[in-house]
Amino acid sequence: MTNGWIDIKNTDMMLIMGGNPAENHPCGFKWVIEAKKTRNAKLIVVDPRFTRTAAISDLFLQIRAGSDIAFLGGLINYALQNNRIAKDYLLHYSSAALLVNEGFKLPEDGFYSGFDPASQSYDRTTWNYAVGNTSGKPVAAPTGPPGHLPTPFPVPLMPEKVAYDLTLQHPLCIFQLLKRQYSRYTPEMVERITGIPKEQFLKAADLFTSGRKDGDMKKVATVIYAVGWTQHTSGTQIIRTAAILQLLLGNVGRAGGGVNALRGHSNIQGATDMAGVFDSLPGYLKVPVPGDTDFKTYIERITPLTVKPAGWESFNYYSNTPKFAVSFLKAMYGPSATKENDWAFHYLPKVDRNFAWTQIWDNMFRGSVKGMFAFGMNGVAIGPDSQKNIEALKKADWLVVGEIYPDETSEFWKSPGLRPRR
Repeated sequence: MTNGWIDIKNTDMMLIMGGNPAENHPCGFKWVIEAKKTRNAKLIVVDPRFTRTAAISDLFLQIRAGSDIAFLGGLINYALQNNRIAKDYLLHYSSAALLVNEGFKLPEDGFYSGFDPASQSYDRTTWNYAVGNTSGKPVAAPTGPPGHLPTPFPVPLMPEKVAYDLTLQHPLCIFQLLKRQYSRYTPEMVERITGIPKEQFLKAADLFTSGRKDGDMKKVATVIYAVGWTQHTSGTQIIRTAAILQLLLGNVGRAGGGVNALRGHSNIQGATDMAGVFDSLPGYLKVPVPGDTDFKTYIERITPLTVKPAGWESFNYYSNTPKFAVSFLKAMYGPSATKENDWAFHYLPKVDRNFAWTQIWDNMFRGSVKGMFAFGMNGVAIGPDSQKNIEALKKADWLVVGEIYPDETSEFWKSPGLRPRR
């Protein structure tokens, strides 16, 4: 969530997909109403159902469930084809001008470059930015010493100096690759995949991108989503596509803009903010692993580097990670955390395996977890494979569910084909 609930009042345009905040987030939804009342903000709702949120929209589109990426891809293509983009913003605040390796290939045949049919995996050595000189021109990438053989399919490290083209015309710059990738998302393709009539789609595309007509940058738009996106098997890709759209329109990092998740008022957001997730500490710091032998090693591993070449660096807010980490350790251990003792870093436990909830349910399915307390979470309903989670519960010796009402997890034994033991 890039902005926050209250900031929605500052927007001029809202696209709500994969969520029904009027019913599920009523406290936060008041800021949507505020934007409509005070700024005459427009609201587009795209949903398989006509919901209470859709009832107050300026434009409602009924989409075929699971086809969200095709709709968003259509918006991206429409913005590019009609020059409704924020060009200066793209140059300074995105990777649009950066060049990628010559060997990189878009998936015209269904596969990106480097696919190995035998192993069904990718060699990602071409999936990197091109090496550049001080003026941004591409140069030959350095090679390893004679006889050097890299490990199979390495994850490439970003070059220290990246080639770039500020005109955005080079065929290998991110902007041109993006145009080629999304050129296939025509209104006709969107209609065929999503079920939204071409005329309705074009009306929505024109309305959502209208803030960038003739290069105008005054207005700002927000994309609002919920678990109707995240719980798809392609949820990550849907949200990435929304981020691409918002970067093209220059709507990220501005009041009233961004890509905003309608997370629970006091549960899901709290889990990450307050470190209820196994691999996250407060402040979104990563949990130490056994290889983090001291504070210096830990900080070097978790601090993101800038994605821009030297002399043209991005803001990189999370370069402040060392400060955040020290503040957290001092808050945890008080006067015991000093520079001399590595801020008491050695007190922090280190995670040596995957403790994600999906892994725990998989372990129950395999028989190593014998029982479960389920509080504030309905694993059968939200998991990527509900039937597998039901099978896992069948193998457990005991189950305790703490909820206000019965849910699919507490009532799993009523599933079709199950004969409860007496």
